[in-house]
Amino acid sequence: MKLSLEVWPNAIYEDADLVGVSTNSWGDKPVEWCVNRVAECGYKGIDFFFDKFLDLDEKEYKRMEEELGGIVSSKGMEIASLGAHYLNMSSKLWKREPGVAMVKKAIDFASKVGTRTVVSYISGYYYPPTYKLIPFREAKKIFVEMVRECAQYAAERNVDFCIEPHDSTMINTPDITMELIDEINMDNVYVCIDVAGVEIGMKPHMSIEEAINKFGKAIRHVHVKDVTGTIGNWNMCWFGAGLVNFKRYAEAFKSVGYDGYVCVEWEGWIKGGREGVGDTYGSGLADFDRVAEEAKDFLEKYFQ
Repeated sequence: MKLSLEVWPNAIYEDADLVGVSTNSWGDKPVEWCVNRVAECGYKGIDFFFDKFLDLDEKEYKRMEEELGGIVSSKGMEIASLGAHYLNMSSKLWKREPGVAMVKKAIDFASKVGTRTVVSYISGYYYPPTYKLIPFREAKKIFVEMVRECAQYAAERNVDFCIEPHDSTMINTPDITMELIDEINMDNVYVCIDVAGVEIGMKPHMSIEEAINKFGKAIRHVHVKDVTGTIGNWNMCWFGAGLVNFKRYAEAFKSVGYDGYVCVEWEGWIKGGREGVGDTYGSGLADFDRVAEEAKDFLEKYFQ
């Protein structure tokens, strides 16, 4: 396995204020500056939130499409994934369609810069509680249709589409995730495992090893962080301070043959779920120079 670091702009969750801090010390830095710093810290890969590119003017956006792949590879790295978290479980088509369009824009970008994997966290159903408006059968239909449309678009561009199982989303367990993947029936649909989603949402029902084994060969990407709490009332914390047993996760991934990227996804001190927003716009640990170096020091003994 190889470590990568996720780079994101400031205020990435300004319209989903149960998660994330508003700033980080690299949030307003140019893309190439971030690439250089990630390489200097010794990572094999770099991940981006697609939002990082959306604030660029048209000329710079086009330059990134044409040159970013070469810039990253010249540093001996790969673009491990592109995060496109715009899909949501809404009963309103006019709310869903813009999200699908944004994901397609991200897929186009990924294809041009040589990123094989686009990752999508799909919000809604349990939180926000759209089950009040959408019966479960209809929600599954909406989910399958949205993901299939994005996956078909991605397949035409030789891009994999990863959905991210997580606490409070419709795909909060391995069973429902794999059921819906089977219904989508596309060869390029995989999962991105966030260990927080396993630790909080799945571990109460099954062991780490059982959860990872259920996903098996469907795992295409991994996000790592540390957390405390329970379903609906959890908080991110610094590596080593929480519940996550990184050694067990590493061994579980190895047992199913996963040898891809393990991405440091550090979003600051956050509280998610139904119990409140916690330190949403607090400072957290916003010093990404420290984050990049210390997270790698902590994690590389497990994920190599």
